Amino acid sequence: MGLFEKKEFLRNRFHWFDLLLGVALLILIIRTVAEVWPSSERKEEALVRLEIMVPGLAADLAAQIAVGQWVKDGTSGEFMGKITQKASATRMEPVGRTEQRSGIDRVARVFGEFNQQALAAAQDLLLVLERTGTIREREGVFFGREAVRSGQERVFHTYYVEFTGRINRMDVVEQ
Repeated sequence: MGLFEKKEFLRNRFHWFDLLLGVALLILIIRTVAEVWPSSERKEEALVRLEIMVPGLAADLAAQIAVGQWVKDGTSGEFMGKITQKASATRMEPVGRTEQRSGIDRVARVFGEFNQQALAAAQDLLLVLERTGTIREREGVFFGREAVRSGQERVFHTYYVEFTGRINRMDVVEQ
């Protein structure tokens, strides 16, 4: 009588818990392969423009944000793009000696000087960022593994400044 001719082969040789672990391991392997397998959906690379609104940023911080700087997402660390345009509006007109910088009147303040009027001034910034992103047909626009959508509030940072902003609009530039 051979090994496979026994009537209840699996029941006599394997414990039920071992079979359960084997099935769980098989499911885990199948699931991992399914996630890693490249999708058949169409992807294309295109230039994406983002318009980011930054409300109420201190004037000194707003002055440190410049065209040409790279902006990074604070939580994921993914690069969101390079600043191509910057527009701002001063919320409170400070009184005192002012200087013209980037088309904005602001109170001149020496580094380390405490000038309450200059510190109280806040600006609303509108930044336009550009970056190449992946457009997935059913999922949206991706920068790396990060999905980007209009209306998202995020913490952004440049090399010098960290700020919270909202993505107002997105535009996929046709090439």
